[in-house]
Amino acid sequence: MKRVLPVLLLVMVMVAPALAKPLTKVAAVVNNDMISTYQLDKAVLEALNKESKGNQLTSEQFDQLKASVLENLINEKLVEQRIKELGLEVSDSELDAAIEDVQIKNKLTADMLKTAVEAQGMSFEDYRQQLKDEILRYKLLGREVNYKVQVTSGEVRDYFREHIDEYRAKPKVRVSSLSFEIPANISDKEMQELRKRVQVTRDLLGSGEDFDKVLEGQSEGVFGGDMGEMVEADLTEVLRDALTGLDVGQVSEPVQMNGQIHLFLVTERNPGDINLYDRVQGEIEQILREQKTNERFKEWAQELRDRSYIDIRI
Repeated sequence: MKRVLPVLLLVMVMVAPALAKPLTKVAAVVNNDMISTYQLDKAVLEALNKESKGNQLTSEQFDQLKASVLENLINEKLVEQRIKELGLEVSDSELDAAIEDVQIKNKLTADMLKTAVEAQGMSFEDYRQQLKDEILRYKLLGREVNYKVQVTSGEVRDYFREHIDEYRAKPKVRVSSLSFEIPANISDKEMQELRKRVQVTRDLLGSGEDFDKVLEGQSEGVFGGDMGEMVEADLTEVLRDALTGLDVGQVSEPVQMNGQIHLFLVTERNPGDINLYDRVQGEIEQILREQKTNERFKEWAQELRDRSYIDIRI
């Protein structure tokens, strides 16, 4: 039976090191730096606060979360060390420009941004430091990872061919219908007369006669109108079969169903985007670039770990 740790107990476990700092131990050594158990517990508590089921984790799940958080801290430490090793820096002017860019994109004044930051429980100086760290990481990735990522036109076209159905708009058709009620207990002779009326009406529509005028000239028991634009694949089988092969201006054969005889006039057709490569080329290139960047980052992170001294002590 799995043991569940109540959230209160977890919080006590996390907070205890903060109340007794002398008991803080080394969780991991990363080259010449260390990660303390206090740092780890604090990060785990933050992760628990973000976890929707953080108050109902089993002991096994809690251990997995803690191990994952420690791995992230180790990776962050390796990134910090590599930034220092390469001597990467962010000038005040760069940082100010980045903050101004945030203001412009979010349509905020300097005071509004400061208020928004402080409303999240963060000082503006901490926000500047956080943004500075992000810029440094961006510079590092640009130097170590991104420059090796190349997307060829052939890869873009192959991806497009493989995923074309995701980009192509589905064919649509716009239809006007005209329906003739079939009276109850209709005789064979009366049915023949009704079918003749339907055929005369079909011929009028097929010859280009205005639909509204044709509808207006009908006797009682005939109704119809614009059915709107519809995705062909979503049509009922009967309607789809009736419209198959019809061009704009053409009228279906009479379709009898639900106590009525129907005529369907195709007024518009939209075949969907069949020549859309140029429009989606940039989007596909970005998708492939992100995929390759993620793959290259994992490789780079592993290379960084392989040439580093890492000693996990918990």
